[in-house]
Amino acid sequence: MPFRKHKENIKKTFANFYELFFHVVNVLKNPTKLAKSEFWAKVVLFAKGHDFYLFSKKLYLIVVTLILFFTVYHIGYARKVIPGIRVGDIFIGGLNYPQAVEEVSTYEKNLPKNIKLLFDGKTYEIKGENLLLTYNVESSVSRAFDLGRSGNVLIDLKDKLASLIKTIQLKLDYDLDSGRLSNEFSRIKGEINVQSKEASFRLVDNKLEIDPSIDGLKVNDQQLYDTVISSIEKLNFKDKKLQVETINASLTKADLEKVQDEVNKLVFNKIELFWGDKKWTPSPAQMLEFVHIDKNGKNISVSLDKSKFQSYVDVIKQEVNELPRGNVLSVKDNLVTSFEVTRKGKELDTDRLFSDFKDAFLNKKSKVELHVTEIAELPDASKYGIFSVIGEGNSKYAGSIIPRVNNLTLAAARIDGVIVPPQGVFSFNNSVGEINAATGYDTAYIISNGRTVLGEGGGVCQTSTTLFRAALNAGLPIITRHPHAYRVGYYEQDSPAGIDASVYQPSLDFQFKNDTPNHILIQASWDTKLQTLNFKIYGTPDGRLVTLSTPIVSNLIPPPEPLYQDDPTLEKGKTKQVDWAAWGAQAVFTRKVVRGDKTLYEDIFKSSYQPWRSIFMVGTKD
Repeated sequence: MPFRKHKENIKKTFANFYELFFHVVNVLKNPTKLAKSEFWAKVVLFAKGHDFYLFSKKLYLIVVTLILFFTVYHIGYARKVIPGIRVGDIFIGGLNYPQAVEEVSTYEKNLPKNIKLLFDGKTYEIKGENLLLTYNVESSVSRAFDLGRSGNVLIDLKDKLASLIKTIQLKLDYDLDSGRLSNEFSRIKGEINVQSKEASFRLVDNKLEIDPSIDGLKVNDQQLYDTVISSIEKLNFKDKKLQVETINASLTKADLEKVQDEVNKLVFNKIELFWGDKKWTPSPAQMLEFVHIDKNGKNISVSLDKSKFQSYVDVIKQEVNELPRGNVLSVKDNLVTSFEVTRKGKELDTDRLFSDFKDAFLNKKSKVELHVTEIAELPDASKYGIFSVIGEGNSKYAGSIIPRVNNLTLAAARIDGVIVPPQGVFSFNNSVGEINAATGYDTAYIISNGRTVLGEGGGVCQTSTTLFRAALNAGLPIITRHPHAYRVGYYEQDSPAGIDASVYQPSLDFQFKNDTPNHILIQASWDTKLQTLNFKIYGTPDGRLVTLSTPIVSNLIPPPEPLYQDDPTLEKGKTKQVDWAAWGAQAVFTRKVVRGDKTLYEDIFKSSYQPWRSIFMVGTKD
């Protein structure tokens, strides 16, 4: 017992002295009044616990012991790593430089560098070889060897004392492919992460049912990164646990059950929207899409989803809205000298419709009247700003059959005279209206599901392509443009491949915006003898210059063998070619629009055409 007590006193005294020593170091590094006062306070506290004689004696013994210890320490570790040093998980204290390099190298070479991450009974492994992981042992050991040898007496003394009391762990220098590591992280997260899914209503056999919610899972990104990097830096490739958070769905089945009866009534309430002789009736499936569930704490409420209803309204606008129409009466020296508005436009009051439909939707009403306003005509025709041509587009349709010519000219006629207001958007589908036999379009060959078949409106894409060229040359921003699936010979009669625009109602549309400060007018013309189609866009020139590059055509793929198809409308024994072989290709062209020293637009238009075969229709009609 006396020896243990004596040992504890020596240990306590040494600890107090060690603390006092570092206050000396702080005073030397920061000789301020505050630091000095803290130093002397520590000396007083140190002395108070001992009588002066014992204090002096113990202090003398400690100093002598320390001098002897550090003398032996410096001699013993003159060419060795100071004690208490680890590189990664490898202890190298007391080894000289070659020994330390050998120790770490041997350990590193024989260690499988695979990181196994555990979650929910599964193992997700990252292999070091896949990361191109390598270590620089020499530089890592050099950093360890330099501890206590920096040349700064105070720092070196502090490092040496610290190495006696605790372990100092240094990271290994390494190199890896960060892109591959990122891919590994993505792979693991892709296997574990699950998007939470809210409970939702659905219709099954015209009955409202509830799909339950699904809670999600999300890997803790920072913990994943820290765990992997720490394993690599410390050469510690033991199995590690992954932290994965549960993401609770905000709407549960229990939440929806509270409003199921109310939603059921809303969905199966038949609402008729009408304007004149036109009527629209949303189906129960569409009504369900309009339902929006709000959750505030434990309270669940039902409202109208404005964004989903707006999508439905956009379809109605295609049938209701009409841009005004006009006509250039005379032109002199390329300037419009006379212009008139021939028809006012119509515009659906969407704000009023949303308000009225919301009232009918939530209060189970059955009818909603649409309110359509006329677009006001300016009192002075010159105020429209229709002064000269700002863009023109042309195309040739030589070789087209009569129904195709009828369709492309009919579509052009229905666009002719359209006036687009400032900041207004021109929609091809909206301007030409429905394309079917009832609206005057003939049956001509179209492409449907990879086959050439008879269909209503074949050839209308010639019209959209020509107008696309006019909008390009006018320098107007293109909002929506879709290239054709394959190269069409008509569009390359007077133009390189790639400058075309496909339309198909209701999914594919061609749209551009009037970003000029005045109205623009679109006028169409065609020449059935020369077989040409022309669009002119009139407006107010604002100094913009347009530069179009020549399309770069690449990745050419030869067409397949010709295809022969039976045609019951063609007399037996006759053969008619309706499609011509086209090479598959990639086409890219650019457009730059500048005004003065300002660039307005820099566009890149890309087209990817699949190879297309010649197609012949073989008559089977008796």
